[in-house]
Amino acid sequence: MAPDDPTADDAAGSGDRTTATGPALAPATDTTTMATRRTLLSRTGAISGALATGLAGCLGLGGGGDDNGEESDGETTDAGGDYGGRQPTVTVEDPPNAVFLPTHREAMRVGEPVTAGEFRFVPMLSYPHPFWTIAGSDDAAVERETPEVGRGVHMMITVQDRETGLVVPVDDGIQFRVRSDGERVGSPVSPWAMLSQEMGFHFGDNVGLPGDGTYEVEVTIPPLSVRRTGALAGRGEERVTGAFEFEYDDEFRHQVIGEIDYLERNRRGERGALEPMGAGSDGGDGSGGSDADGNAGHASGMDHAHVPYATVPAVDAYAGTRLVGDASAGGASSASADGEATAADELPRSDDAPIVTVLFDADADESDLARLAGDENRTQNPEQYLLVSPRTPYNRVPLPDAALTASIERDGELVAEYELEQTLDSEYGHHYGVVVSGPGSDTSGSGSESTAISSGDSVTVSVDSPPQVARHQGYETAFLEMESVTFEVPDAAEGGDTGN
Repeated sequence: MAPDDPTADDAAGSGDRTTATGPALAPATDTTTMATRRTLLSRTGAISGALATGLAGCLGLGGGGDDNGEESDGETTDAGGDYGGRQPTVTVEDPPNAVFLPTHREAMRVGEPVTAGEFRFVPMLSYPHPFWTIAGSDDAAVERETPEVGRGVHMMITVQDRETGLVVPVDDGIQFRVRSDGERVGSPVSPWAMLSQEMGFHFGDNVGLPGDGTYEVEVTIPPLSVRRTGALAGRGEERVTGAFEFEYDDEFRHQVIGEIDYLERNRRGERGALEPMGAGSDGGDGSGGSDADGNAGHASGMDHAHVPYATVPAVDAYAGTRLVGDASAGGASSASADGEATAADELPRSDDAPIVTVLFDADADESDLARLAGDENRTQNPEQYLLVSPRTPYNRVPLPDAALTASIERDGELVAEYELEQTLDSEYGHHYGVVVSGPGSDTSGSGSESTAISSGDSVTVSVDSPPQVARHQGYETAFLEMESVTFEVPDAAEGGDTGN
């Protein structure tokens, strides 16, 4: 959700932090819920296919073999270290300014879910690898983060609300505290919010380790600062912790390197995406190969359904009136962007991000409107709610931590402008929205014309700042210079209400 303070030290927030022991909450000094080293080891197995997906494309190690038994081409991340310079390449020459297939799927260890207050998280470990951070709105804002040494792990978690099952796709402020034999190892780590084709939204960073051994990781999740509606309202308001253990040794390093799955050379850099972890319930049928949406499949038979994956609803899952945009806007056709062969055809894109825009009206969508508007707006008798949902193509991963505005024009005149607020809803998940009620942010100057959005109006969605989240390989060239997209409000008689 919205960024929180990532700088708190071990003592910070001790008064409001809770840890989970089963279903109950206890003070931070009590025992935290822990996934043991054994559960992490038991999940290793043959993770090269679907389970390896989590970091697909974000790492890059050089020198491994591809699926044809050939040497991997490109640079390596490190000449030696604990991994012996066997990390694979991350280089795709001349990638498109769009989502593209990376060079390989990663192998990793996946732990059992850990309970932490009203959340649960799944820990995942792989080898240290490069990724890309974003600080701005153009190519110059992209910076590659490369591991300083070839010793340690790439540590990740995916956080999920226990009641609704929704992945929490926003909020900085999470911290990892690593210990060995009770002694703290290094400083607390504030992981990056990240996007991955196979893992979706998660938190991760490279964590250096002094040597082989057993390590315990305490994960602190701060109170959520993003706006929340529906069943999520009032949840996530306490600082909570959970913990897990892992073994760092030759066996771990051999498995996370030896089970890397390389894509065929002629597919690397193609427009498309790897399937999510656990494909078959999300993003594909899990049968391997390529599906109709352009996903690169993976080996079947891997059981990692316990790893949650952040998605937003398909186009036709929204009630309300879906606004109509030019499907040719923003580049290529979005016919395969949503897994919906007909509805997704109508989605415009902004720098390869399909955008769904839906208007909820008090007359037709009273229950959705009341939930989305939230208790804080109930006394204002909201008339409408405008929901905007940018997502990745192919896998429908939400694009958090952006800044969006909506401008309403009628008969060529500007009627109103609204800043859209990042929101997490129990039914529609992550989106950007605004309540339209009364005069709103009227910029027409007349003060008399209604700012309620009406049939025939134009709604222009502008991305003032692109998603400020780190990227794994395959996402680093997309969602940067995101142009405005204009939608038309259809007349209900013309089939505008296509959400059902």
